[in-house]
Amino acid sequence: MKSIIGVDIGGTAIKAGLLSEHGLQKKLSAPSPKSAEDLVRVVIQLTQELLPDRTPSCCGVAVAGLLSPDEKEVLNSPNLRWIEKFPLQAALADALACPVFLVNDATAAAQGEIRFGIGTTHPSFLLATLGTGVGGGVVLDGKLWTGSGGLAGEFGHMKVGHEARCTCGTIGCLEAVASASAMQRHAKQENIPGSLAEIADTARHGDSKAKSVFEQAGSYLGQAFGQVALLMDLRVLVLGGGAGPCADLLRDAALTTTAKQAFGRTVEDFSVLASPLGNDAGVLGAGIFASET
Repeated sequence: MKSIIGVDIGGTAIKAGLLSEHGLQKKLSAPSPKSAEDLVRVVIQLTQELLPDRTPSCCGVAVAGLLSPDEKEVLNSPNLRWIEKFPLQAALADALACPVFLVNDATAAAQGEIRFGIGTTHPSFLLATLGTGVGGGVVLDGKLWTGSGGLAGEFGHMKVGHEARCTCGTIGCLEAVASASAMQRHAKQENIPGSLAEIADTARHGDSKAKSVFEQAGSYLGQAFGQVALLMDLRVLVLGGGAGPCADLLRDAALTTTAKQAFGRTVEDFSVLASPLGNDAGVLGAGIFASET
């Protein structure tokens, strides 16, 4: 039986899991390091804890950013600058003594959703991962669509009409105002303490300032998804990542704004859903990608 490891490298945490045919058999996490060399050490440690008595058959590694054409290193990662141009695939393959495959993190999460999550009930959708940044994965008729150059789905860098600068260097990106990190920054400006989950609980208990944090982010999500709907007529937006569990607070503003953007359609034509896999989607998708490559 194959021993398949999936790893998801984010700006805040590294998540790793051992896959089975039914999903994740075991999972672990650790804080994200600040150097590529430390990253390799953390992945080795997590893998050894998941498989203490044997070598993995293969390992898929999901990472936020644009990969090189040969998928061996990260060329550009606004939230993980220290990993750029590092020979990540070769370093991990050598350290783990198994085949290692790199994949964009949102692409991996979408693949996980196709197999184990929202894709079991919805064949076409846009997945938006709301974490340190905002990633995207496009699924059409049950298949991941990555475009002619493999770079489709950069939902977080669609422009939504504001003046904040994104970590990518440009102004107006969705990521700068609708990521989980952006929501926490907004809450801090409003003197609302706590983690995003705590801020969400405050909003659910009726705090108007806390509710406005999610309403603003939801409106920006709707602006971006409305443009996607105009181009591709996708009707389902799935929210994953750290802010996925806040979908109930983001939904109304996102739906209203989406419908205003996408003429010929109404609020009832669209759905905004929380990912059923949550933060496990990227780990699952990375493992699936490795096992099928």
